[in-house]
Order: sequence, then structure tokens, then C-alpha cells
Amino acid sequence: MVSSAIWFTGIVLESLLLIRSFWTHLFGRYPFFYAYSGSVLLMSILLLSPSLHRHWYWGAQFFTLTLGCGILLEILNHALSPYPGAEKFARMAGLTAFGLVTCFALLLPLAESHWSAADTMHELERDFRMVQAIFIAGLLAVISYYRIALGKNMKGMIGGYGVYVGTSLVGLALGSYSANLFGEASRMFRPFSFDISMIIWIVALWSYSPDPVPEPGIYLEEDYEAFVAKTRSAMRSYFRKIVR
Repeated sequence: MVSSAIWFTGIVLESLLLIRSFWTHLFGRYPFFYAYSGSVLLMSILLLSPSLHRHWYWGAQFFTLTLGCGILLEILNHALSPYPGAEKFARMAGLTAFGLVTCFALLLPLAESHWSAADTMHELERDFRMVQAIFIAGLLAVISYYRIALGKNMKGMIGGYGVYVGTSLVGLALGSYSANLFGEASRMFRPFSFDISMIIWIVALWSYSPDPVPEPGIYLEEDYEAFVAKTRSAMRSYFRKIVR
């Protein structure tokens, strides 16, 4: 009963978020974010059917998990847009990490004698959430260090997704530790945390709030270029030693 109430509450909140996005034209400003939100709403409605839930749950999980990476791309596109070099580096690093995690999780079962979709999806989500958590923590460290100002939309987007990623990691860890003891609590706790994230997003994205113009004295791009130059110099020295 409680789980059903949490599930239906999530559908209502997701619907409100999307309706508001069309009303305020935010859908066009943050397409990756709202594509993820729309996919979650669609899957939530479809999986109300017991037969569909039984056969397509893990496929739906993988689909929404992949689209969740779009939120991080959305954050990068806006938070670091004044610094194209650093934004490009962060995007490539994130995509590379997600690609490696996906390949590892999908190829590993081929080497195992016993395979199940549930176990594979559980491990894939755990690894994805870990990479996402590290990515968000690193991005917040850069924003804090360089004092990059963010608008209400970006703050809410980062905060809401950070809450869900963090609580998902806790739930996955507890479920792995003892499925009998924490399994049911984890299955209820995570949808509830997503409802909390939805509330944060609805409040933060109720209207458009652009990011402030970067203040003078932020040297992120210069630091990035210096980092690239040092990396290239170190690689050249390394290859010269190999050739010799």
C-alpha cells in the first residue's frame, strides 16, 4: 500500500514537472533533463501493468539509467559553458567513464557460468551511480573552488539529482549487504528519495532562472590550458625516453 502510494505520487510529480516545462518553455532550454524526466514518467506508467513490469522492468531500468547521464551533460553544458575547454574535457572524461563501466558490466557476464539480468543490472547501476557521484562531487569542487555562480535552475538540478544518486548508492549498498534485511526497505526508500528529488526540481525549475554572468578573475580556462600543456609536455618526454 505504501509503495503504491509512493509510486503514484512520483507519477503525479513527474507529470507536474513536465507540464510546467511546456508552460514555461523550459523544455527547449534543458532538453536532456526533460527527456530523462519524460522517460521516467513513461516507464512509471507502463510498469503499472504487472505483465509489463515482470518482463520489461530491467530493460526500463537500463534505459532510464542511460538517459540519466543526460542530466550530467545538461549541467555541464550550462555550468561550464563559459569555459569551453574545461567543459569539453569534463564531458569527454565523463563519457569515457560511463562507456567503460557499461562495456565492463555487459561483457563480464559472458565470462561467468551463471548469469541473471537482475544481478547484472544491479552491478551496472551500482557502478553507474558511483561514477555519477564522483562526477557530481568533482563538478561541485570545481564550482566551489572557482566560485562559479549558478542560477536557481542549475542549483536545483544538481541538488535534486545529487540527492537521488546518493540515496541510490546507500540503497544499493544496503541491498547488497543483506537482501533479506534491507531489500524491501531499499525498494521503498529509493522511489521515496526520487519523489524528494522531483519536489526539489519542481521548486527550482518552476520558472526560468539563468546563470549569472561569470565574474572577472575566474581562471578556470587558463588553468585548463596550463594543465593540457603540462600533460602534452609530459607525454612527449615519456615517448622520447621510449624511443631512446
